[in-house]
Amino acid sequence: MEVDQTAFDICDDHEHNDLSVDYVLENVLSTQEDSDNCEEYQQLKESYNSVLINGCQCNENKDSCVLCLHSGNYVFDLRSKELVLDRERSKELIYECNYQCECDPIKCLNRLVQKGPRKGLKIINSEMCYSKGLITTKLIPQGGFICEYAGEILTHNEALRRQKENMEASSMNYILFLNERNIEDKYSTKFGAHTTIIDPCKRGNIGRYLNHSCNPNCEARSVRVDCPIPKIGIFAKRSIIAGEELCFHYNEGLIEVKEKINLAITKRTICLCGAPNCLGYLPTGNL
Repeated sequence: MEVDQTAFDICDDHEHNDLSVDYVLENVLSTQEDSDNCEEYQQLKESYNSVLINGCQCNENKDSCVLCLHSGNYVFDLRSKELVLDRERSKELIYECNYQCECDPIKCLNRLVQKGPRKGLKIINSEMCYSKGLITTKLIPQGGFICEYAGEILTHNEALRRQKENMEASSMNYILFLNERNIEDKYSTKFGAHTTIIDPCKRGNIGRYLNHSCNPNCEARSVRVDCPIPKIGIFAKRSIIAGEELCFHYNEGLIEVKEKINLAITKRTICLCGAPNCLGYLPTGNL
């Protein structure tokens, strides 16, 4: 069984006509004025330039990686003829096979996010959010990979500075914090409370046009390929029909969203998703 390679393309050829944005294919390290003297930035730079060396050793008898140490995240969907997220078996922290693995890249069933965004995505003027938005022109199966939320990787202090700058200028804020829980994975590597911060405002990919919904049709997952810093992969929570706007919850799973929804309301941005369970304001987490 082989995955239909036409469903995904390593080359991102989506239209992106906003001249104020530098289109990037994947995450890039940010620049900041105090980078040479900032210990936090130097640590981030070291992680960005590091490579994961835990490649699988699948031989020719199991080159689909069904049973290898990275597997269990995706399953082949016969109807759509593509790999989709296995919502029942996928891990909290997803590791894909990479160039250091011995498996056949064509037959491997654990390479998805690294291949780039799916075809059939279109930037629109969102009637729901009165801003740019993203729709699909083709049916997306449940668990289907949509795109990466890619942009500049920031330090915590730089994220705070940019967020304050955005508030003072009443500018849109694209900064996304991906918080990973404490976990000990099967590779005997302990991850603490790890946070990845992405800002696609000035340098980003098509994922920057995804809007928020309190009842989203997409979800964000942490995916590592060959770098300690994860990619933020956006997957379909359910089947999504052509023409439907793609949205994910900007803070899904974080308890503080509900607990602090009424705090500092004058500083909050009104949510326009229109969902029956809408919380009224865009979620914000503790920075």
